[in-house]
Amino acid sequence: MKAGEIIRIIIFTVLGLILMFWLQPLIYTERYIRISDYSINGSPVGVETWVANNYMVGAGIVFGFSLFATLCWYFSTGRAKVKDASDVARWNIVWWLLGLLPIIGIVIALIFFTNSDDALLSLTGLFIFNGLFLLYWLPTATSSPGSFKYTPPGAMLVRRLIGS
Repeated sequence: MKAGEIIRIIIFTVLGLILMFWLQPLIYTERYIRISDYSINGSPVGVETWVANNYMVGAGIVFGFSLFATLCWYFSTGRAKVKDASDVARWNIVWWLLGLLPIIGIVIALIFFTNSDDALLSLTGLFIFNGLFLLYWLPTATSSPGSFKYTPPGAMLVRRLIGS
């Protein structure tokens, strides 16, 4: 485990925190995305109440599931014993299975914490960008240790771009 790998994971986590819990709620509260059917338990509420009670809870679930998947990948591959290329190839399925965790978090957040049909499309897009791309794929593509650094799809290109 290298310091640069851990620093990149921390940077993407902090970036995800800023986006999910500060900038993206502003999209709704400042009405950049107009939604007319904010409700909690079927009762209409203001946008600030909806963001506090629905968006933030859903974002927290997506954030938690995605970060957990990333950390599981990093620490399990950091401790894995590799003898040859076939050992590394077997970990490919582990990466994809861990990628289901952010998807599960997104589904839970959208089913239980949306309460707005108007917000469904924008929330889905934001949660996919945050959970799958920013908090799972990008950290694993840039920070997978040693023999596993090219296991995530596109990792070779991303690592070339960042000079790692």
